Amino acid sequence: MRKLLRVFFLFIVLVACNNASDKSMNSSVSLVDSIQSSTNHYCYENAAGTDSVSLHIDLVGTDVSGELLYAIRGKDRNEGSVHGEWFGDTLLLDYMYQSEGSLSSRQVVFLKQDSLLVEGYGASEEIEGKLRFVNRAELSFGQGIRLKEVSCEALLMASSPAASTAPIQVEQGSEGLYKYKWELKELKGESIDEAKRPQFALLLMPGQPGHVSGKGGCNRISGSFELNGTNGLKFGAIASTKMACPDMEQEAIFLKSLSEVNQWKIVNNELHLMLNGSSIAIFQAVTGKK
Repeated sequence: MRKLLRVFFLFIVLVACNNASDKSMNSSVSLVDSIQSSTNHYCYENAAGTDSVSLHIDLVGTDVSGELLYAIRGKDRNEGSVHGEWFGDTLLLDYMYQSEGSLSSRQVVFLKQDSLLVEGYGASEEIEGKLRFVNRAELSFGQGIRLKEVSCEALLMASSPAASTAPIQVEQGSEGLYKYKWELKELKGESIDEAKRPQFALLLMPGQPGHVSGKGGCNRISGSFELNGTNGLKFGAIASTKMACPDMEQEAIFLKSLSEVNQWKIVNNELHLMLNGSSIAIFQAVTGKK
């Protein structure tokens, strides 16, 4: 009888250990799934081809985040983050961008017509430092810039690493976080090859929570973050597209590193993302692509 009880007890212990192992494995799988979750990524470029205008967005439900670039002849170049929503066939975005070293924010709007996005225009007013449309019902789309949908994979593979610009002077305060694009310079103590740095980039947009978008090496990424106190920073779940590239290991390390961050600081034009005071990722401030 005692022998039978010992066998039964051993069986219970083995089952409990297997369950614990399964839970640990499921937890790890869940972390990977939270990182690699977004397939609703769309890319658009100027259909006319005369000026460089591009929009890259991630769509989760009706929530939209991404990046927008205007490089129009005769006007100041500007590039930054967007966040907003789809309302039927209308895409309404808050656009935070830097132009000539100055941080600005305004609303932009596009009307979807088949595979095109047509930019709308209308009277705007400044509210709490942001330009917003006075009356969305009076927006005009007839003469707006027309963006055509293009392959995100082709755009990413065709982007030139040499397009990165020289470093610029960055403020030490939190506004410096939002004013510039950040390209990865060092990860887990290992220097990133200069040619690869533009493929690991972050653009941060303020808010509660804030929004982050950029590149993870192969895939485009987007998600949220929160600032805490003087130098606390925590990223939420980071979604990415699902393109397959020859070397995915470094991207996996990069995304995992973002999930570990709990602090930040800016020193000598570099953004340090830290875990308990130790830098795990260092980024260089750049003005964006040319």
